[in-house]
Amino acid sequence: MRKTIEFFIRYPFYANMIIALVIIGGIFSFLNLKKSFFPERSETFINISVFYPGASPKEMEEGITTRIEEAVRGLVGIKRITSTSSENFARITIETTGTYDIDEILADVKNSIDGISAFPPDAERPVIAKQRSLTNVAFLGLTGNVSLLTLKSVAQQIEDDFLRSGILSQVTLSGYPALEISVEIGQEDLLRYNLTLDEVARAISLNNRDISAGEIRSSEEEILIRSRHRTVDPGELGEIIIRANPDGSKLFLRDLADIKLKFEEAPNSSLLNGKTSISINVQKLPEEDLGAISDYLVKYVEEFNQKNSNVELVITYSFLDNLKSRLEMLYENGGIGLLLVLISLGLFLSLKLSFWVAFGIPASFFGMFLIGYMSGLTINMISLFGMLLVIGILVDDGVVIAENIYSHFEQGKSPKRAALDGTMEVLPAVLTSVTTTIVAFSPLLFLTGNFEFSRDIGWVVIVSLSISLVEAFFVLPAHLASSRVLNEKQRDHKTNMVRNALDKFIALAMI
Repeated sequence: MRKTIEFFIRYPFYANMIIALVIIGGIFSFLNLKKSFFPERSETFINISVFYPGASPKEMEEGITTRIEEAVRGLVGIKRITSTSSENFARITIETTGTYDIDEILADVKNSIDGISAFPPDAERPVIAKQRSLTNVAFLGLTGNVSLLTLKSVAQQIEDDFLRSGILSQVTLSGYPALEISVEIGQEDLLRYNLTLDEVARAISLNNRDISAGEIRSSEEEILIRSRHRTVDPGELGEIIIRANPDGSKLFLRDLADIKLKFEEAPNSSLLNGKTSISINVQKLPEEDLGAISDYLVKYVEEFNQKNSNVELVITYSFLDNLKSRLEMLYENGGIGLLLVLISLGLFLSLKLSFWVAFGIPASFFGMFLIGYMSGLTINMISLFGMLLVIGILVDDGVVIAENIYSHFEQGKSPKRAALDGTMEVLPAVLTSVTTTIVAFSPLLFLTGNFEFSRDIGWVVIVSLSISLVEAFFVLPAHLASSRVLNEKQRDHKTNMVRNALDKFIALAMI
């Protein structure tokens, strides 16, 4: 270690090369780091959803949930299974250990569930999918003095615009009930035509469907026979023939029923500023950027409101704004830290010396950004918390080394000799102190499950402190060894200035 430090002191060009690399690479990396509100988590969950219309929670538990749990319990790579059985619906969540490929576990789960032959006949096929790592970007609200059906149509057009942009891929609409076809028949009409509800429902079911009737083959061609007559248009549904009368006339559905396309009756509504609204939730995948998506949304909302007067689109909450406020706090704390280092060391040691000590803060962050860019780090609330946490201890090693170098310089040693001796004297203590902090944060790197997001805190602190050590041991002594930083005139002047200040302070205290 002594020879390496002596090499950098003798040839400060290499220290300057390190500075140039760290600054240029760090700025480039910081500007290109992706932003996310929370850290991107690894895909470790598999969700299984099953619909069973008309089933009670107990029937869902006994007929669906328990059988799925028994089928997948013995699979390799599964850590925990949780389930919820409710009316008409069951949801099973499988948490994997993270040590196996989740796609292989997903295939095993599908094969095991496909092998279950005892599901109730009316239950729908299970929907099995791995849970993608998603983080929120923004919440938007669409309001207007129009019907909810028109509002839904506009919201779906907005969703299509978002998905076609190529910038984002995760959009969810909410705030309105599901659409349904309502066929309303009065009791008097049923009695008049001597019909029952079951007969009408059966006629609708038999006439409103798509049918495959096989194929016709010849030596020249193959013709597939299909009857595609499934529709949700109330007008077309009204043409369904319920019954053919003996006199040749026909009874159509429109003759005895009111057919409407409307929202299902749900006891809830969504309001924004007192108006009916539809909520739009925009999320992002790990490979997408929070900043780019937020900028696109702001521009889209502005253009949308200029083109539409009867509806209004507003961003009700932007997660980027919260992230920017945390960044501003980091800038503010970093600036205050630099200023305090410059003032404190400038008063008692040297202004140039304090500059190189304070340089340890941006150097550590720039180096951390450079390594983070190459390793996939994102700027998020958790990583920024780590930066705020470590900013106060980044210059501790630099202050100790610089003060000791200056102490050796005041003993009459040359700047280069003082830099070498001063660094080597406190190297074991500084190395032990910083390494202890690194070891204290290292367990955060191994957290899993719900605490996995804390890894970014440990990563930021450990990498920043490691780079701070490199800067303090090799770059800082190389610059303090320069005669422009430590010189005889400056030493005598600083010593006399401090001594005079102390004499004045003592004199004032004795009055």
